[in-house]
Amino acid sequence: MFYTAYTRQDLPKTTRPLTFIFNGGPGGASAVMDVGFLGPMRFDWDAPTFALADNPNTLLDKTDLVFVDPVGTGYSKAIFPNKNGDFWGVDDDASILADFIIQYINANQRQESPKYLYGVSYGGIRVPIIGRMLIESGTTKYTEKKDSKNVLAGLILNSPVLDYEADCLSNDAPCGGNLRTYAAVAADWEKSLERSGKPIEAIPDDLGAFVRDYNKYYYSSFSGVDNRKVKDRTKWEAFLKQPEAPPFLDRLYRLTGIGKIYAPGDSKANNPWIEEPNMNSFEFSWFFDSGEDRMLLLADGRMTIKLSDTDPAYDRRNVFDPLAQRYQREFIGYSSNLGYMGSNGEVIDSWDFGSHHPNDPIKPDREVSSIPDLSESLRLNSDLKVLVQHGYYDLNTPFYQSELVLAALPAAMKVPVKLYEAGHGIGPEDGPEDKLALYVRVLSDLDTFYDQPQPGNVLTAMRSPRPERVQP
Repeated sequence: MFYTAYTRQDLPKTTRPLTFIFNGGPGGASAVMDVGFLGPMRFDWDAPTFALADNPNTLLDKTDLVFVDPVGTGYSKAIFPNKNGDFWGVDDDASILADFIIQYINANQRQESPKYLYGVSYGGIRVPIIGRMLIESGTTKYTEKKDSKNVLAGLILNSPVLDYEADCLSNDAPCGGNLRTYAAVAADWEKSLERSGKPIEAIPDDLGAFVRDYNKYYYSSFSGVDNRKVKDRTKWEAFLKQPEAPPFLDRLYRLTGIGKIYAPGDSKANNPWIEEPNMNSFEFSWFFDSGEDRMLLLADGRMTIKLSDTDPAYDRRNVFDPLAQRYQREFIGYSSNLGYMGSNGEVIDSWDFGSHHPNDPIKPDREVSSIPDLSESLRLNSDLKVLVQHGYYDLNTPFYQSELVLAALPAAMKVPVKLYEAGHGIGPEDGPEDKLALYVRVLSDLDTFYDQPQPGNVLTAMRSPRPERVQP
């Protein structure tokens, strides 16, 4: 396992926070989270030779940082007789990363440090599962200081996917949770007839009822339109003849700028919502009028790519990162004959997204969700801090879908979702320069999160006395 760690040696380990940071994908290495994002250095793109400079947005003033490369990314790889693919699945990935964290803690005497996990995108699955594993094992795997009070202090989820079964981009599920993002994107492009002149903060507040209606109509009328197994438009065609159809389609048009005011006889030829009523993010980016021969970028709906280009969200190429290696040589003094695998396209195509709860009495074959893990962690440690950050314009992991999924948690486990004028993977250089949110707000929220008082209870080895129950 390859990692890069930055620690303040002038501060006591017992009180100095320690944060383990993971990229998403799965298949992404951690260097992109380090250089120019959360780590201490960045490349100065205005300098003639892209010289290294201090990164003013680093979290190093708040916490020591450990950037971890999962197996098959960076320089991390399996050792014979294991193969990289043996670790390309929800359970095996989380298990080996949890083991790495324990080994790092023991090797560096960080048993008493307040510990945090930070994950982007697929980190919304990875981090809560690792967190549950750490809390359940408690201090039993510590080589010393087994009376430590700090097994896990908090989780930070940046642009997370939390439940693949509820994700309409990868499953048969209603896309109602995407509508607020569609509305935000359309408003930014000045194509929304309904959002004109309204502040971005108003979008999360006044579409709840329509989202509920949309999801209700999905189950009653148009779930068969994009069924991956047996497509069936019968119920949808019948719905289009009902009096509630015109106002429903008209609202979709006014919110998104896609389509037209409905009239009898309209068809998919002149209204994309008739063709794809359950329009996922890729279809939205395709149908949205963003200029000739262009489509919206899934990571940030304020930007576009050519129709002939591959959206990075679907890019399965293996990408080596020479800048990461240059950074390692010049700043860290580390060099390797291997190429640093910044993005391994083989990982996501080979990944086992299946249930990691094979004994689940409700639905053992369900797609993976981290909500049961998050719920169990909060039940075992009610003082666990959790922060979720989302960008309004992120079509890859729409913010309101996370809010809908998190709403399934009991009221006592309410998790805050912070929203920003940003795209996917909220960072200091997110989006077009003239539309950047002040990153100072993101840092302020992170500072507040770290500054919250640490829990006072002692955590030891714990195991849930009852099997997890998951709502169907």
